[in-house]
Amino acid sequence: MRKIILGIFGLLVAFGLVLGAGANFSDYNASRSVHWEIVPDDNELIDLTPLQPYAYISDAGVLVIDFSTENPNYPGYGDGISPSAEYNFDEVFEVSNDLWEDNMTIVVRITSSVTGIEFYGHEGDVHEVANGTVVSSSDVADEDVCFVVGPNDAVKVGIDISTDGDTPGDVWDEHMSIKAYRLGTEPAELVGKCGQ
Repeated sequence: MRKIILGIFGLLVAFGLVLGAGANFSDYNASRSVHWEIVPDDNELIDLTPLQPYAYISDAGVLVIDFSTENPNYPGYGDGISPSAEYNFDEVFEVSNDLWEDNMTIVVRITSSVTGIEFYGHEGDVHEVANGTVVSSSDVADEDVCFVVGPNDAVKVGIDISTDGDTPGDVWDEHMSIKAYRLGTEPAELVGKCGQ
């Protein structure tokens, strides 16, 4: 069987988290953005859809999560996230399976290069790769998760961001990847751990 790995899986995450200072959210003067660069693929097989105002697809085809005033959806208040804090966002984006041939089920893996950026699925359909445990809340989020997406279905992904130990002026430049496999062709470390 042929392993199908999507071309958009080299999704690069540039976490430009410049931490602000102050006693409440309105006192922060910082920009927060996360950029996923989506690499074009002539045989696009999944779709990433932003689900929150702070998440959007830029004109350049980049999935951006931006808590700053630079966000085109900026609500008119707040300037970012604070240092030494934890933020949980239940439905940041969704991964859909509308484009695979022959109504195939796929296995999707999302990884982050740091534990300060973790993923979960509050609907109970996202699993930790290490042991197959369901990661349905930010309390059990993990930097290496996987899930199954049936034909014409979608899975909503939440993000847990921890700035614990960071100080104003810190900048993150980390990487994330998303990979998808036709069910039955996923790597051995994913077999039986993603809800298959």
